[in-house]
Amino acid sequence: MGNCDPSLVASQQCSRRPAFPSALLCLLLSLSLSLLLCAAAAPASAQLPGQPKPEEEFEPVIPNFSAPSADWWTGWPDASPEQRQQWLEALQKAWADWQAKLPDNKDLQARAKAVTESLKGIENTRKKFGEYRKMPVLPEVKFPEQPNVLNWADADAAIARGLQRQLSLQLELRQLSDTMNQSINRLRQQVVVLREAGDDQLKREAAALALLQAQLRHLIIVERRDALEKQQSAWKEQIGLAQSQLARMLKNLQYSDEVGKKLDAVIKARANVIDKLTVQRSDLQADQLTSANPEVDMARELKLMQLETEILEAHLKKRKAELLQSINDVLKEDGGEHELIVSRELLDTAHTMSDSISRDLAVRQRQLVAWTGEERAGMQKWWLLFEKINSGLGSVDDLINDVQRYEAVQLQLFKKHQGWWPTVRERTGHFLSVAYRHWRELADYKLFTISENPITLRDIAKIIFVLVVAWLISSFTRRFLQRLVRKNHASESSMYNLGRVLHYSIIAIALIVVLSMLGLDTSKLALVAGALSVGIGFGMQAIFSNFISGLILLFEQPLRVGDLVELESGVFGRIRDINVRSTRITTRDNVDILVPNTEFVAGRVINHTLDDPVRRIHVPFGVAYGSDPDNVREAAMAAAERVAITHTDWQRKTEVWLMEFGDSSLNFKLVVWINSNMVSPLGDPYALFNLELLRELNEREIEVPFPQRDLHVRSWEPPLPVARYQRRSAD
Repeated sequence: MGNCDPSLVASQQCSRRPAFPSALLCLLLSLSLSLLLCAAAAPASAQLPGQPKPEEEFEPVIPNFSAPSADWWTGWPDASPEQRQQWLEALQKAWADWQAKLPDNKDLQARAKAVTESLKGIENTRKKFGEYRKMPVLPEVKFPEQPNVLNWADADAAIARGLQRQLSLQLELRQLSDTMNQSINRLRQQVVVLREAGDDQLKREAAALALLQAQLRHLIIVERRDALEKQQSAWKEQIGLAQSQLARMLKNLQYSDEVGKKLDAVIKARANVIDKLTVQRSDLQADQLTSANPEVDMARELKLMQLETEILEAHLKKRKAELLQSINDVLKEDGGEHELIVSRELLDTAHTMSDSISRDLAVRQRQLVAWTGEERAGMQKWWLLFEKINSGLGSVDDLINDVQRYEAVQLQLFKKHQGWWPTVRERTGHFLSVAYRHWRELADYKLFTISENPITLRDIAKIIFVLVVAWLISSFTRRFLQRLVRKNHASESSMYNLGRVLHYSIIAIALIVVLSMLGLDTSKLALVAGALSVGIGFGMQAIFSNFISGLILLFEQPLRVGDLVELESGVFGRIRDINVRSTRITTRDNVDILVPNTEFVAGRVINHTLDDPVRRIHVPFGVAYGSDPDNVREAAMAAAERVAITHTDWQRKTEVWLMEFGDSSLNFKLVVWINSNMVSPLGDPYALFNLELLRELNEREIEVPFPQRDLHVRSWEPPLPVARYQRRSAD
C-alpha cells in the first residue's frame, strides 16, 4: 500500500456493507477505517505515539576563564554521569589550552595550579565514589533456609552494623549540606570580588581564577553529595531486603541441641570473665592509698572506669547469650512451659552506670586539660585511655539495644509457641520498659544550663512536682484549720492568720528546694537578697510596702477577718480576706473593695470590733411641741427593746436624751448599745431603730413634726404717693 486514498477506501467499505437507514453513519465509519489504514501505511521512519524522542546532543558549557560567568556550572547537577564525564574532559582540554597562554606571573601561576588541582579533584571524586558504590553494605550476612538461633543472631548483628553504616552516611550527608551552603556563600563573595576588581588586568585575572577555583570546588561537593545519595539509596534498599529475610528466618527458626550446648559454654565463659573483672575492680577499690602525684590518682580512676565499662559489657553479652538460649529452648517441641528472661533491672543499671561514667569521664578530661594545657606530648597517653573508655561506652549502648531487640523477639516467639496469656505480664512489662526508655531519652535532653549545670526535662518535671506538692500541702493545711474553726475548736481570725503564715512558709521552702535543684548555691541567697532589695527600693517599692504591711497585719492582728472597720477614706464594711498585697472589704451594698495594706498601717482605721463588739450609737429623732417628754422616753425605750441587736446590762443601759428645742420640734437622741457582730453585713442599725421609733410613736399618737413657719400680718400705712393716687381714684 504505497498510496492511500481515503475516498476510495470509504467507497469500498460502504459497498460491502448493507444499506443503512442513514448514509451519514456509513460515511463516518468508512472515513475512520480509511484513516487507520493510512496511518498503518506510513513510512517506518515516522514518529509513533509513545515512542521516546531521540536524545538531544549534549553541549558542555566552557566558561571564559578570563571572566567566568556566575552560572556557567548550574547545569552540572542535572547532567547524567556520561554527560558529566564528557563535560569534565572538555573542561580539562580547554583549561590546558588556556593555561599555556597565561602570563608568567607568580600569583597567577599559583592560582592556575590550584584550578588544575580542583579539576583533578572532580575526577578523583568520581573515581573514588564509583569504587564506593561497588561496596555492599552487608557483605557477610547469610540467610539459610533452616536457620538456628545463632544463624539468626549473626544475621541480626550484620544488619545492625549495616544500619550503623547507613546512619554514619546520613550524618555525612547532613554535614555535606552545610558545606554546600557555605560554598554557595563563598561563590557569591568571589563574584562580588570579580566585579570590584576594576581595570587592573592582573587583579581581574587573579579574581577570575579565584572564582573559577571556587566554582570547581563547589562541583566537587556536588559530586560527593550525588554519590552519597545514590549510595544511601542503594544501602537502604539492601538493608530493607535483608530485614525482610531476617523476618523470614525468625518464622523458620529451628531448635538445635548443639546450639544450646554452645550457648551454655558462652554463658559460663562470660560468668568467669565477670568474676575476674569484679575481683580486679575490688582490688583496685581497696587500694585507697592516695599519692602525692595527681597523675597516679588520675590513672587509677581511669582504670576503674575502664573496668566498670568492661563489666557492663560482660553482663550484657551474658544476657544476650541467655536470651538466645531461652529462644532456642522455646523452639523445642517438648510440650513444656519455659520462663521468659526479662532484664529490666540490668538495663536500668546499665543506663545509669553508663551515664555516670560518661559524666565522670568528661570531668576528668576537663581536669586533664587544666593540668597539661595544650602540651600534646603530655596529653597523648591520656587520650588513649579516654578513647578506650569512650569506645567501651559505645559498645555498652549497642549491647543495650541488642538486648532490648532480643527481648522483643523472645516475647514474640513465646507468644507463638506458648500462647498469649502466659506472656501477658512480661509483655506488659516490656512495653512499659520501652515507654520508660523513650521517656528517659526525652527527659535527659538538655534544654539550657544554669551555673554550668545542664537543665533537662526531668529537672523541669521535678521542679513542677515539688511546687505542686507544696501547694497541695498548703491547701490541705488550710482546710484542716478551717475544719477546726467550723467545729468551734479555734477562733476564725487566729486560724486564718496561722494558715496564711504556714502557706507563705511552705511556698518559701519549696522555692529554696527548687533553687537547689537548679544548681544554685543557696548560701549565696544573701547576695541575691541584697540585689533584690535594691530592685525593690527602686522599682517595686509600693508592692513591697504592701507586702510588709500585710505581714504586720497578720502578726500584730490589729485587724482580723470578720471585723467591722471604717477607713479614713470613707470605706465602711467587714473584712473578708487579708492577702499579701491587699485586704478585701465587703460593704453594706455587697461591694467588694480591695484596699492596699499600707492604708491600714499608715492611715487611721476605726475597728468597731477590735476588742469588744459592743458599741454605742446615737439615733436622733424629733417630736412636736406639746408632747409629753416622759411618754416620748417610754416610747423610745420600748422601740429599742424590740430591736434584736440592742445590748443591755447593768453597765450599758439604753437612754433617751432631750438635746435641744428646735425650730419645729423637740429634738431627742436614743442612746443605745448594740452588738456589732449581730449586725447584718448588708444592713444599717440606724434604719432598724428609726423604723421601730416611727412605729412606736404612731401607736402612742405622738406627732412627728415637719418644718413649720407662722406668718403674722400687721396693719400698715401706705407711702404718700400711693395715698394721693388712692384719693384721686376716689374723687
